[in-house]
Amino acid sequence: MVESSACIYVLRIYWTVAEHFSGFDWDVANVTHILRHKVTPLEVEETVALPHVTIPGRTVSGEPRWQMFGKTAAGRHLTIVFTVRGKLFRTVTAYPMNGTERKRYGPQIP
Repeated sequence: MVESSACIYVLRIYWTVAEHFSGFDWDVANVTHILRHKVTPLEVEETVALPHVTIPGRTVSGEPRWQMFGKTAAGRHLTIVFTVRGKLFRTVTAYPMNGTERKRYGPQIP
């Protein structure tokens, strides 16, 4: 029963965050960073557009961060750490989901 409640909480967080952004904030810094993890901006945008799980992350320098767990259109499992600046979704980092993340969040992603 606790697991089910956690899922509802996570989905509620997702809808609250998702309705607050209207585009993506890409620049040389965040694109270069995710490319080092072999993730492209297109893959991040696909993952955001498809069903995923989002949980609150740490607050860094007063800015709330979120962790998103989802799949690209090709089925690649990604973890995306992001913040919302103004009305834009800003990727902090993105990388292939590790084993623990896949075990925990993978079953919740259609």
